[in-house]
Amino acid sequence: MTKGISIYLGLDYGLDENLKLIEKAYKKGFKRIFTSLHIPEANYKRFLKEFNEIVKTSNKYNMEIIADISPRTFKYLGCDANDLKLLKEKGIYGIRTDFGFTEKEIASFSRNDYGLKIEINASTITEDFIKKLEGFGANFNNILASHNYYPRPNTGLSKKTLLEKNNILRKYEIEIGAFIPSQNNPRAPIYEGLPTLEEHRNLRADICAKHLFVLGIDSVIFGDGIPSDKELKLVGGIDKDILNLRIKLLNPTDMEKKILSLEHTNRIDEARDVIRSTVGRNIVTDIEKFYPHDNLERNFGYVTIDNKKYKRYCGELQIPKKELPPDERVNVVGEIVEEEKFLINYIKGNTKFKFTVEEEK
Repeated sequence: MTKGISIYLGLDYGLDENLKLIEKAYKKGFKRIFTSLHIPEANYKRFLKEFNEIVKTSNKYNMEIIADISPRTFKYLGCDANDLKLLKEKGIYGIRTDFGFTEKEIASFSRNDYGLKIEINASTITEDFIKKLEGFGANFNNILASHNYYPRPNTGLSKKTLLEKNNILRKYEIEIGAFIPSQNNPRAPIYEGLPTLEEHRNLRADICAKHLFVLGIDSVIFGDGIPSDKELKLVGGIDKDILNLRIKLLNPTDMEKKILSLEHTNRIDEARDVIRSTVGRNIVTDIEKFYPHDNLERNFGYVTIDNKKYKRYCGELQIPKKELPPDERVNVVGEIVEEEKFLINYIKGNTKFKFTVEEEK
């Protein structure tokens, strides 16, 4: 799992602001930086000077830079497209070969001797493209893929398209990245966010990141520059292997709060109607402490804990997948926040999950 930021030279972002962002992101657990080396001809010397500062700071924090390039980039960097050594020596981790390169050239790049990664466009990938790379002798160990971001509203990918493209890449064990928007500082000139999935355009960044991870994305990158400190903290704190759901509490007892604070795993024999975690049953020492209360109708997204009337099931935590009737043996102790309820559908057998209590505003 990798998390990253995007750095844009020029536009609305100054060099000092970008350098501070790199330091902040590093401290929050971010590892990768996406940037562009589509160099403007008029002031390319200044552009390269700032880029070198970005690389220097990134290398200081051992962060991986992936630079979007075009054939013209090699000219301005003073290197030969047939020899990528200079790019690696500059401290670049990988190059994104989106426009202007043939399958033969990309395959040749991937066979470099310097460990330089070659990133291809996951959003436009086809079986034919991959087979051509294979035919030209591509080294897939050096190939990454990342989806596009989409500045204009209504143009982002659907989940269906993203998964179809990912399935092609998975056959070759290629690492896949995608972008999330910042609601703090959308990038010019459209200022409508830079998500990969259209459904993420107006969502909180951490929800977008959690969604991409449960969809099987390996690397999640902020598309917009200069995300807020809160966004960096929330996304940086995500563990890909444990789905963390925000929950509003409804009068849980101290023992029920203890169960809510545990790490949970849905049973491998996945139930039809509910998500089940039995870890709470293991800590029940006095069944009488689990008295009945809030025996409400159990709606989708509610969180329940079985009380003493359910005997050996006492302490079991469940999340209903559908509306279920009230039961005097089942206490409703909380509700997953509305905007995260859709993530419940990704909790399958043996999926790990936990809760973060949503503070009252």
